[in-house]
Amino acid sequence: MLTIAFKRADGGLLCSEVGMLVNVPLMDIPRIQEAHIIIGHIICEIVENELFGEFRN
Repeated sequence: MLTIAFKRADGGLLCSEVGMLVNVPLMDIPRIQEAHIIIGHIICEIVENELFGEFRN
């Protein structure tokens, strides 16, 4: 199973423990949270397109 971590700054110690690190290299918490939300939505869209096709009702 692929594990994905959403982190800030450099990812810390967690980066060596996960399959994929989604790193937002900022220290401003609200901007990091906004970026994580957008990235999460993009990942959901990619998964939905793979499972159900790009043109679903």
